[in-house]
Amino acid sequence: MKKAKQYFQLLLKTYKLFFKSAPALSIIVFVIAPIQALLTMLSIWASQRVIDSLAAKQNFWLDIELWIVATILVQILPSVATSMQGMLTDKLTGFLNLELMKKSKKLNSLSIFDDADYFDVVTLLQEDASWRPVNLIVFGISVLQSLLTVVFALGYLARFNWLIAVALIAVMIPQSLLYYRIQQEAFETMVERSKNSRFLHYYSGLLLDRVDAKEVRLFNMFDSIINKYMKLFNSTHKMVNKVRQKQLAISSLFLAVAAAVTGLGFVWFSTNVAKGNLPIGVLVVYISIIGYISTSMARLVEDSSLLYDSLLWIKKYYKFMDYQDHFLLENNSFPKDFQVLEVKNVSFTYPFSDVEVLHDVNFEVKRGEKIAVVGMNGSGKTTLVKLLMRYYDPTSGKIQYDHSDLTKIALQEYRDNISATFQDFSKFKLTLAENVTAGKPVDRSRVKESLLKAGLSEATIDQIGLDTILSKDFKNGIDLSGGQWQKIALARDIYSQGNIEFLDEPTAALDPVSEAEIYKNFIEHNKAKTIFFITHRLSAVKYADKVLLLSNGTVSGFDTHEELLKSNPEYQKMYQLQKEAYL
Repeated sequence: MKKAKQYFQLLLKTYKLFFKSAPALSIIVFVIAPIQALLTMLSIWASQRVIDSLAAKQNFWLDIELWIVATILVQILPSVATSMQGMLTDKLTGFLNLELMKKSKKLNSLSIFDDADYFDVVTLLQEDASWRPVNLIVFGISVLQSLLTVVFALGYLARFNWLIAVALIAVMIPQSLLYYRIQQEAFETMVERSKNSRFLHYYSGLLLDRVDAKEVRLFNMFDSIINKYMKLFNSTHKMVNKVRQKQLAISSLFLAVAAAVTGLGFVWFSTNVAKGNLPIGVLVVYISIIGYISTSMARLVEDSSLLYDSLLWIKKYYKFMDYQDHFLLENNSFPKDFQVLEVKNVSFTYPFSDVEVLHDVNFEVKRGEKIAVVGMNGSGKTTLVKLLMRYYDPTSGKIQYDHSDLTKIALQEYRDNISATFQDFSKFKLTLAENVTAGKPVDRSRVKESLLKAGLSEATIDQIGLDTILSKDFKNGIDLSGGQWQKIALARDIYSQGNIEFLDEPTAALDPVSEAEIYKNFIEHNKAKTIFFITHRLSAVKYADKVLLLSNGTVSGFDTHEELLKSNPEYQKMYQLQKEAYL
């Protein structure tokens, strides 16, 4: 009973979504459904009148005219309804996708991406977003129409024999309840399949995409990957088949019971017509109406269970829309002319993890200073940058600009004043200009200037073209080298004109000479800015005012390059190892 209540609440909530996405179309579609059900019964009633009038040798032309009009409308309205449903589906699909994108915009931190459950929900929504709204419309309207048809037909049938009507209802209710239970099991199986499909998609992509083509062929990984794919596919397929077989067994059982009830009804009506207790038109009506009841009942049970399946999907949509990142949002202004950035007693543990990545980190940076962040892999360099950019908040401690707590500063205003280039920078499948502007208005002269400052030559810029899509996935698109992409990522950083810059190893794939040249040019063009740059190559630290050395999540040194070489054994060792590597 509780589940039935939840089903109808979810159904009502979904119907409201229809009206929210397209009010006028929804009204038309929902008005057509009961009209179709009524016209079906009107057509049956008119046919009974014609037969009874013929048997009694009475005037039947008015009844024939009524039957013709009802039949014509019964034939025409489905086409109109299908067309309206198609338009409503398009509106709903666009509405749902826009709502998902708008919700994503509201998720300010990266903590949500650390939740595996989030990825399962998002994967399911993305995979089914193109067809689930279709099912919601088609099955949602079909359930309404079938329900009304069954109610009207059973009501008409009950005029002659209410026991048959009750018997048919007695078959329909348990059938529906079992179907819903199986459909929920089917959906849970599909959720599990969605988790597996991420791996299946990845395995097939390894062999079919060009990204990993070289290494897959070099190490002859084909058989290993194909075996992994087949093993996972077979186990997933087995789960799905188990549910399908259960559906088939229950469906067959209840269809057989419904056929038996229908047969008994036919015997009763035939006997009473033969005895003269009922006019012959009633038998014809029974034959017609039982066909409508059987068809509508089967459609009602099947479509309502399929609708339930889609309602469980929309439930995931509501779950996504209810996600909160619990990010504290305040409206204090960012002090653009700040003099000191303070990191005070900062410790941090990632969400859904027990491992402390940063512990009691303390340092101060003056406005305009250039800070090189160095340390071994896993020392917390990238995590520190994420905190400074406020993708996460510290687990404990504070980050302050002139005593203004970063968590109290208006988030969007702060991010408008910072910029970054990451090691895993985005390669947008957009035009060159759009890759540089990153959603901001395109100023073509500034775009070109930013690309030049990032180290891309004028000849290369002209050869690529600002309006060329940077992906061969699209017509007339092109692919770029890794070095060209890195310079475009830096140009994006320059174009944004942030007051504080973060460079998280964007040049890791370049040789040391090219890296040093890029850092040199970047810093020369941004002398007034505060810059943090992560590097593993200590040859680049000569462009920094100070070096922040991290070790196992703690600060083990913070001074000039020269001072650290004199006084910090860990830094001396790192520097000596790199120096020897180039001798």
